[in-house]
Amino acid sequence: MTALEELVAPLKEIEVLSPDECDEIRGRIHALREHWIPRRPDVPFFTLGTASYLDATNGRAAQYSAGAERTNPVLAQHFGELHQRLLEKLAAEVGEPCRLEPGLAYPGFHVFGFHPMFTKPLASVHFDMQYLSIDWSAYGKLDFDRQLSITLSIRLPAGGGGLRVWNINQLDLRKLSKEDAAAMQRANAEPEYHPYRAGTMVLHSGHQLHQIAPAPKLVEGDERLTLQAHAVPATDGWIVYW
Repeated sequence: MTALEELVAPLKEIEVLSPDECDEIRGRIHALREHWIPRRPDVPFFTLGTASYLDATNGRAAQYSAGAERTNPVLAQHFGELHQRLLEKLAAEVGEPCRLEPGLAYPGFHVFGFHPMFTKPLASVHFDMQYLSIDWSAYGKLDFDRQLSITLSIRLPAGGGGLRVWNINQLDLRKLSKEDAAAMQRANAEPEYHPYRAGTMVLHSGHQLHQIAPAPKLVEGDERLTLQAHAVPATDGWIVYW
């Protein structure tokens, strides 16, 4: 097992924010309500920021870049110190410098309001392959096999929130025959649940099959606020983006 595999197997938790800091950042997120981007018409799901998995796919790399140009200044103005702390914490883990790039979307936020539907598995079951939709030509040689996905919880429902993870890695699947890949999927059909904690950053490879876990239960006023990002190693350190 490599050092990076040890870092994220199965997930790595890193303390980043105190409860008071989480409350203060939550207040800033809500103060920027006019900048929230609605993502589904049927439930209160928004992003504060541009997200590659939503905005760059299906040949929309230019739209993603334009979105980042609009949202990065807002995020930098109101969450620049949080970004810097995230970069410092990540650099301490990977042992290399970490940076943002103005041509890529800065880490932003998932915002889930209260809705009974969030007790059901609405989110997609997926591998994080958003990097395939971005134009990386200006950033040199990158190693996407070593990518990281990052979630920093700011506020979670009273009943908790987390991630469902299957013991199925797409880097392994692509080495297998169709029959062996199907056998692996059958043998690992049930996910493990990994609870989040507010103020804690979770790292995982993104190549492991996963899903935003449904909330075990919800009460009126519950919300789920998380900072989201990805990181990929380049020749001169890691690039962090969303």
